[in-house]
Amino acid sequence: MTFPALDRIEALARNLDGWQRELGARMAELEQSNATGVSDSGLVTVVAAADGKILSTDINARAMRFDSYTLAEEITAAANRAQEAAAARVREIVGEVMGNAPAAERRTDDGYGDGRY
Repeated sequence: MTFPALDRIEALARNLDGWQRELGARMAELEQSNATGVSDSGLVTVVAAADGKILSTDINARAMRFDSYTLAEEITAAANRAQEAAAARVREIVGEVMGNAPAAERRTDDGYGDGRY
């Protein structure tokens, strides 16, 4: 009698070291990456780190003509876009690493019935 789950556990154990090395390398890449967001007017640019921390904000001198409410909206929009782009990059890299993990290769039908396991 064969046990499909045991085969998967053995495959996971064989590939775990390589997967951990890849994850470590990709995490280092993430720590060094950042993303940029630009306001609708293009006059405000914000850079965010992968963890969402705002690294820099650039406000073009022409943006100073806006009233304070509009300028605040421009800054907020640019910051949100930068943080969203940074989060998307994190999801992309983690998805790539997880997509290469042995557990991701699991079949939906494991031979035990209706796929509930």
